[in-house]
Amino acid sequence: MHSFQIFSDGACDLTLEAQNAYQISTVPFYVSFDGKTYLKELKELTLDHFYHHLIEEKGFPKTSLPSVHDFAEAFTPALEAGKDILSLHITHTLSGSMQSALTAKLMLEEEFPNAKIHIVDSHNATGSQALLLMEAARMQQEGKSLEEVVSYLEQAKKDTRIIFMIGGLTHLQHGGRIGKIAALSSNILKIKPIIVLRDGEIHVGGATRSRKKGIAELVKLTADHFQKSGENPADYIAMVGTTDVTEEIAPTEALLKAELPQLELVSPLQIGATIASHTGPGTTGICIAKQYECYSL
Repeated sequence: MHSFQIFSDGACDLTLEAQNAYQISTVPFYVSFDGKTYLKELKELTLDHFYHHLIEEKGFPKTSLPSVHDFAEAFTPALEAGKDILSLHITHTLSGSMQSALTAKLMLEEEFPNAKIHIVDSHNATGSQALLLMEAARMQQEGKSLEEVVSYLEQAKKDTRIIFMIGGLTHLQHGGRIGKIAALSSNILKIKPIIVLRDGEIHVGGATRSRKKGIAELVKLTADHFQKSGENPADYIAMVGTTDVTEEIAPTEALLKAELPQLELVSPLQIGATIASHTGPGTTGICIAKQYECYSL
């Protein structure tokens, strides 16, 4: 059985330390403040610099997906070392990252005809994408095969979701990504929308004018998922993610523990530049994913 290397695009928002711990390689998105010069997230642009621009300078960053060349360049050393490839991507409904990786796969298969290269659409983003990667890495460390990990991801992505509240619609409006969410209110700049990303699609979860009530609603929607689906919270891992409002992590986690004590909470995550460029500041979310042992693989 060949060993394999796990890759992701940078939309998973795993820190460099987490990437090293889980032995996951990421291919970053590009971020630009002026629409001309693009920097690789984390590798050329720190989150401190990004958030200073976003909040203090009230900027509207632009993002660009990794190129075919970026993925080919990242995959090649692993293939040359005789490893197979598993690459998990942000949902295709929000980015063309997966298509870039698929094109790179087609190119590399000519050079490495015996290699297995699996490109998987996570149907998720940021923390929910990260949870899937963490489970995939755990499976790899416990000796599961590439095929077993791919089978897990294809099943688990249907049960994985992120429920999040954003500070307002200014950045979504500026980036032209308002979509269904505009229907929430005619006065779009004063509400804090609650959004659910599931099955790769954005759904309206509600709206609030109070962040405290919004956090309570995030927890309620998470609990509703388990009640309506009949799923067992003990089968899941969960994570709280925020942009700049880290003070909301502790109260969100406390409410989650009180409402769903069986749910296993992992360390919180800071939402990165790729996603925050579109949501803007003031974003807090709850991400859940089902553990691999709960599926037939």
